[in-house]
Amino acid sequence: MTTRDFIQLLKNNPDKALYFEYQKGFYARPDYHITEIKNVSFDTVDCGGLQNKWEETHIQLWENELPEPNHQVNTTKALHIFEAVDRVRPTFSDTEIMFEYGNSNFHKAPLAISNIINSDDKLIVQLFATATSCKAQDRATTPEEKAMACCAPAEKPKMKINLKDFSTEGASCAPGSGCC
Repeated sequence: MTTRDFIQLLKNNPDKALYFEYQKGFYARPDYHITEIKNVSFDTVDCGGLQNKWEETHIQLWENELPEPNHQVNTTKALHIFEAVDRVRPTFSDTEIMFEYGNSNFHKAPLAISNIINSDDKLIVQLFATATSCKAQDRATTPEEKAMACCAPAEKPKMKINLKDFSTEGASCAPGSGCC
Protein backbone atom coordinates (compact mmCIF):
# COMPACT_ATOMS: atom_id res chain seq x y z
CA MET A 1 0.00 0.00 0.00
CA THR A 2 1.32 3.44 -0.80
CA THR A 3 1.57 6.21 1.76
CA ARG A 4 -0.98 8.22 -0.24
CA ASP A 5 -3.47 5.31 -0.09
CA PHE A 6 -2.97 4.91 3.66
CA ILE A 7 -3.50 8.63 4.29
CA GLN A 8 -6.66 8.53 2.14
CA LEU A 9 -7.89 5.58 4.20
CA LEU A 10 -7.41 7.66 7.36
CA LYS A 11 -9.29 10.60 5.78
CA ASN A 12 -12.16 8.34 4.69
CA ASN A 13 -12.54 6.87 8.19
CA PRO A 14 -12.42 9.74 10.70
CA ASP A 15 -12.38 9.10 14.45
CA LYS A 16 -12.08 5.32 14.21
CA ALA A 17 -9.89 3.37 16.60
CA LEU A 18 -6.65 2.38 14.83
CA TYR A 19 -5.12 -0.99 15.74
CA PHE A 20 -2.01 -2.76 14.44
CA GLU A 21 -1.76 -6.55 14.37
CA TYR A 22 1.97 -7.24 14.04
CA GLN A 23 1.68 -11.03 14.08
CA LYS A 24 -1.37 -13.25 13.77
CA GLY A 25 -3.32 -12.69 16.97
CA PHE A 26 -0.79 -10.22 18.47
CA TYR A 27 -1.51 -6.48 18.55
CA ALA A 28 0.45 -3.38 19.45
CA ARG A 29 -0.89 -2.13 22.75
CA PRO A 30 -3.80 0.29 22.22
CA ASP A 31 -1.76 3.07 23.87
CA TYR A 32 1.02 3.00 21.22
CA HIS A 33 2.48 6.25 19.86
CA ILE A 34 3.44 7.20 16.32
CA THR A 35 6.89 8.61 17.09
CA GLU A 36 8.41 9.13 13.64
CA ILE A 37 7.45 9.28 9.99
CA LYS A 38 10.56 8.58 7.96
CA ASN A 39 11.34 9.10 4.28
CA VAL A 40 13.75 6.23 3.66
CA SER A 41 15.98 6.07 0.57
CA PHE A 42 17.79 2.85 -0.25
CA ASP A 43 20.90 2.77 -2.45
CA THR A 44 22.23 -0.78 -2.54
CA VAL A 45 24.50 -2.99 -4.61
CA ASP A 46 23.46 -6.62 -4.73
CA CYS A 47 25.70 -9.68 -4.82
CA GLY A 48 25.43 -9.71 -8.63
CA GLY A 49 27.07 -6.28 -8.74
CA LEU A 50 23.98 -4.29 -9.75
CA GLN A 51 22.91 -1.09 -8.04
CA ASN A 52 19.34 -0.88 -6.76
CA LYS A 53 17.54 2.27 -5.60
CA TRP A 54 14.11 2.70 -4.09
CA GLU A 55 12.25 4.67 -1.46
CA GLU A 56 9.79 3.77 1.28
CA THR A 57 7.89 5.55 4.05
CA HIS A 58 8.46 4.09 7.52
CA ILE A 59 6.09 4.83 10.39
CA GLN A 60 7.53 4.04 13.81
CA LEU A 61 5.11 2.67 16.39
CA TRP A 62 6.28 2.79 20.00
CA GLU A 63 4.88 1.69 23.35
CA ASN A 64 5.82 3.51 26.53
CA GLU A 65 7.31 1.23 29.18
CA LEU A 66 4.36 2.00 31.45
CA PRO A 67 0.91 1.58 29.90
CA GLU A 68 -1.02 4.81 29.33
CA PRO A 69 -4.71 3.93 29.69
CA ASN A 70 -5.82 7.44 28.68
CA HIS A 71 -3.83 7.51 25.42
CA GLN A 72 -4.98 6.11 22.10
CA VAL A 73 -4.19 7.03 18.51
CA ASN A 74 -7.26 6.99 16.31
CA THR A 75 -7.45 7.65 12.57
CA THR A 76 -7.93 11.40 13.02
CA LYS A 77 -4.97 11.74 15.39
CA ALA A 78 -2.78 9.68 13.01
CA LEU A 79 -3.81 11.96 10.15
CA HIS A 80 -2.88 15.03 12.23
CA ILE A 81 0.58 13.53 12.81
CA PHE A 82 1.05 13.09 9.04
CA GLU A 83 -0.07 16.70 8.52
CA ALA A 84 2.38 17.98 11.18
CA VAL A 85 5.24 16.11 9.51
CA ASP A 86 4.24 17.44 6.07
CA ARG A 87 4.42 21.02 7.40
CA VAL A 88 8.12 20.39 8.14
CA ARG A 89 8.90 18.37 5.00
CA PRO A 90 6.81 16.41 2.48
CA THR A 91 6.35 12.72 3.17
CA PHE A 92 7.04 10.36 0.27
CA SER A 93 3.50 9.71 -0.97
CA ASP A 94 3.93 7.26 -3.86
CA THR A 95 6.13 4.82 -1.97
CA GLU A 96 5.29 1.67 -0.05
CA ILE A 97 4.39 2.38 3.55
CA MET A 98 6.02 0.22 6.21
CA PHE A 99 5.51 0.18 9.97
CA GLU A 100 8.46 -0.23 12.33
CA TYR A 101 7.46 -2.03 15.46
CA GLY A 102 9.07 -4.04 18.22
CA ASN A 103 8.48 -4.87 21.85
CA SER A 104 10.00 -7.18 24.47
CA ASN A 105 8.37 -10.20 22.78
CA PHE A 106 8.92 -9.23 19.13
CA HIS A 107 12.13 -7.99 17.50
CA LYS A 108 12.08 -4.55 15.90
CA ALA A 109 11.22 -4.98 12.24
CA PRO A 110 9.80 -3.05 9.32
CA LEU A 111 6.41 -4.61 8.56
CA ALA A 112 4.32 -4.25 5.43
CA ILE A 113 0.53 -4.12 5.29
CA SER A 114 -1.07 -7.43 4.34
CA ASN A 115 -4.70 -6.49 4.97
CA ILE A 116 -6.94 -3.88 6.55
CA ILE A 117 -10.11 -4.80 8.38
CA ASN A 118 -12.52 -1.87 8.29
CA SER A 119 -15.52 -2.04 10.61
CA ASP A 120 -17.99 0.57 11.84
CA ASP A 121 -15.81 1.77 14.71
CA LYS A 122 -12.24 0.64 13.98
CA LEU A 123 -9.52 -0.07 11.46
CA ILE A 124 -7.27 -3.05 12.08
CA VAL A 125 -4.06 -2.85 10.06
CA GLN A 126 -2.68 -6.36 9.69
CA LEU A 127 1.07 -6.34 9.17
CA PHE A 128 3.54 -9.00 8.06
CA ALA A 129 7.30 -9.32 8.07
CA THR A 130 8.89 -9.53 4.66
CA ALA A 131 11.65 -12.04 3.95
CA THR A 132 15.06 -11.26 2.58
CA SER A 133 15.88 -12.42 -0.93
CA CYS A 134 18.71 -12.53 -3.43
CA LYS A 135 18.04 -9.88 -6.09
CA ALA A 136 20.45 -11.54 -8.54
CA GLN A 137 18.46 -14.75 -8.29
CA ASP A 138 15.11 -12.90 -8.22
CA ARG A 139 15.77 -11.16 -11.53
CA ALA A 140 16.87 -14.39 -13.26
CA THR A 141 14.21 -15.57 -15.69
CA THR A 142 15.51 -18.98 -16.77
CA PRO A 143 16.88 -21.98 -14.87
CA GLU A 144 20.28 -21.29 -16.45
CA GLU A 145 20.29 -17.68 -15.23
CA LYS A 146 19.23 -18.82 -11.75
CA ALA A 147 22.10 -21.34 -11.73
CA MET A 148 24.55 -18.57 -12.69
CA ALA A 149 23.32 -16.13 -10.01
CA CYS A 150 25.84 -15.73 -7.23
CA CYS A 151 23.30 -17.14 -4.78
CA ALA A 152 22.19 -20.00 -7.00
CA PRO A 153 19.65 -22.29 -5.39
CA ALA A 154 21.48 -25.00 -3.50
CA GLU A 155 20.66 -28.61 -4.09
CA LYS A 156 19.29 -30.19 -1.01
CA PRO A 157 21.73 -32.83 0.22
CA LYS A 158 20.40 -36.34 0.30
CA MET A 159 21.09 -38.05 3.58
CA LYS A 160 21.11 -41.76 4.19
CA ILE A 161 20.14 -42.66 7.70
CA ASN A 162 20.88 -46.05 9.21
CA LEU A 163 18.36 -46.71 11.96
CA LYS A 164 20.81 -49.07 13.68
CA ASP A 165 22.86 -45.97 14.56
CA PHE A 166 19.95 -44.76 16.69
CA SER A 167 19.49 -47.72 19.00
CA THR A 168 18.15 -46.81 22.43
CA GLU A 169 18.92 -50.20 23.94
CA GLY A 170 20.68 -49.77 27.25
CA ALA A 171 20.39 -46.00 27.10
CA SER A 172 19.67 -44.09 30.24
CA CYS A 173 19.54 -40.47 31.12
CA ALA A 174 20.06 -40.55 34.84
CA PRO A 175 21.63 -37.63 36.67
CA GLY A 176 25.40 -37.82 36.31
CA SER A 177 25.25 -40.26 33.36
CA GLY A 178 26.65 -37.68 30.95
CA CYS A 179 23.77 -37.91 28.48
CA CYS A 180 22.91 -34.23 28.74
